[in-house]
Parts: sequence; C-alpha cells; structure tokens
Amino acid sequence: MNLTFDCYGTLLDTAAIETCFRQISNENHLNGSLAANVFSSYKERLMYTEAIIPFEKLIKKSLQFMDMDLKTDHLFSNHYQTIMQAYYDLKPFSEAHAVLSQLKNAGNSLYLMSNSSSRLMEHHLQALGHLFDGVFTADDTRCYKPQLDFFEFVQDQLHLNNDNHIHIAKGFWWDIVPCTKMGWRKIWINRNHLSGLKEYQPYQELPDLSRLPEILL
Repeated sequence: MNLTFDCYGTLLDTAAIETCFRQISNENHLNGSLAANVFSSYKERLMYTEAIIPFEKLIKKSLQFMDMDLKTDHLFSNHYQTIMQAYYDLKPFSEAHAVLSQLKNAGNSLYLMSNSSSRLMEHHLQALGHLFDGVFTADDTRCYKPQLDFFEFVQDQLHLNNDNHIHIAKGFWWDIVPCTKMGWRKIWINRNHLSGLKEYQPYQELPDLSRLPEILL
C-alpha cells in the first residue's frame, strides 16, 4: 500500500514554532499569542498568491508583514534565522517513529506531502529516521496544499488509486477537504479533537497515530 502523509502537525510537533514567537514577544513586552496568530495568517495568505513564493522566502515576507501589522519596526524580521532554526529543529510526536517503522516493515511505501521546501525536508527526514520512500514539497508541485494541483501532481507521479493508496493527515482544510474532492481514501489525525464537517466524509478518524497500524495492517 502507498501511504501518503502530511508532515507538520501530523508527524512533526509544531508547538516549538509558537514557543519561539512567544519567547521573542515576551522579551519585548508583546502578546505572544497575537504574534503567532498574525504570523500564521500572513503565511497562509502568501501561500495562495498568484505566483508561488518558495517557503523560506515566504517565511521572511510573513515576518515583514508582521512587523508592519504589529508596528514592531524590524523586530520579527531580525529574528528570521531564529525562527527558521525552530523549523529545522522540529521533533516528531512521541508515537510517530515507532508507527512509521511498523508500517514500513510491513511492506508499505511511505511518502510525505508537505507545504515546505526540499531543504527543510532534509532536516525533517533525518528527524523521522529516513523511513520515507519519497517526498513532495511546494518546490516539486509549484503550489501549496490545499490546491488540487498539489494532489494531482502526487497522484500522477505515484499512479495512485483507491486500491493502492491512503492519505493520512491532521489538517482538515489543507488535506481532508482536497482529498474528498480528489476522491481519495483518507484518515484524519484529529489531534485537536475538532468536530469534522460531515460533507467531507467518508474518512476514518484517530486522535493520534498510535492505532494507525491496527487499522492499516
């Protein structure tokens, strides 16, 4: 079976990114939650401009817009390297490596689909134990999820169909919704205990990755 995975929030814990923004904000008497939210808002908006912006440049531009919005001069822009390092250093969720190893040892092919860059993925693949057979990022697809072009690119490259493939992801908007539009089989890793929208079913739902082998093997 071909198993495609989202990366951020599904396999890698992104809490360190918000922690980074909180630390910078606290040191400068700013609201850390607000800063993290403004960053996320601009990052998502810039992903869907007409021409794709490579991920590292997208982060830098998001920080520039943050400084404009929050009237913080060049505060966050000057911390670009610190924030990128937080991305490089992201760690897997506690159950991720064992689950991926079990799925791989059972003969499945594992692939990553991520709104990221090839350079970042070199670090992430190391953190995940080099268990993946392939990686697809915005560098490859020339677009970001949830655009269907991303999913169509992967489907064409791997010759996916519902007899040989399942997609596993935390992001409902970024992954579950486009998977429904593509007609893909999917498993929602609902770490935030949300109530999914019924119109995007069918999907299986798990609170984390722990029971994934039980379902798939």
